[in-house]
Amino acid sequence: MNRFRRTLIVATLVLLGGCAPGPAGTGVPVAAPAPPPPGATPTGAAPAATAPSGEFNDTDVMFLQMMVTSHGQGLALVRLAPERAEREELKILAAAIDVTQESEQRTMRDWLTGWGRTTSADPDANVHAEHGGLPVLGPAQLTALSKSSGTAFETDFLNLLIGHQHSAVELARMETKSGVHPEVRELARRIDVSRTAQIDQMLGMLPKAG
Repeated sequence: MNRFRRTLIVATLVLLGGCAPGPAGTGVPVAAPAPPPPGATPTGAAPAATAPSGEFNDTDVMFLQMMVTSHGQGLALVRLAPERAEREELKILAAAIDVTQESEQRTMRDWLTGWGRTTSADPDANVHAEHGGLPVLGPAQLTALSKSSGTAFETDFLNLLIGHQHSAVELARMETKSGVHPEVRELARRIDVSRTAQIDQMLGMLPKAG
C-alpha cells in the first residue's frame, strides 16, 4: 500500500470516530476498536484467550457471537472492493472497515473463548427471532456481487453494506440496552457510533436518483 493511500485510510478511520493504534507493523490506526482483554498476551507472542473480568449475561454473549458472525460476512464483502470498485474513496472506506472489523472480531473471539463460549452465533434462526434474526448477508449475494464491477458493483456494494452496518447498529443497541458487562457495552457503543457514521458516508456515495 503506498504512503498516500495509507494516509487516506488513516484519515477515514479518524473521521469515522476515534482512533487507537492498529495492529503492530501496519502503521494504521483502528477506528474505535475494542480494548485488548486484561492480561492479554503482548503482540508477537502466542495469544492466550483471556476473558475480561466482571459479570456478564446472556445478552453480552449473544451480542459478541452475533457480531463475530456479522463481522465475518462484512469482511468478505469489503474485500471485494479493491478489485471491483472504481472510486478510490470507496476503496479507502472498504480498507478502513476491513482494518477495524478484523481487530474487533479478533478481540470478540478472545473474549468468548475466555468465557468458555462458542465464537459464532447459533445457526438456528428461531433462537434469534426476538432480536432481529441472524445476520443475512449470504454467500449467494456475495457470489453475485463478485461477478459485477464498476458502477453496477459500487451501487450494489453500497446498498448491501449499508444494510449490513444498519444490522450491526441494531445489535449494538440491543447490547447497550440489555447487556451488563461494561467492556462489552463500551464496544457496542463504539460500534453504534462508527457504523452510523459509515452509513451516513455511504448514503452520500450512492448515485443520485434520476
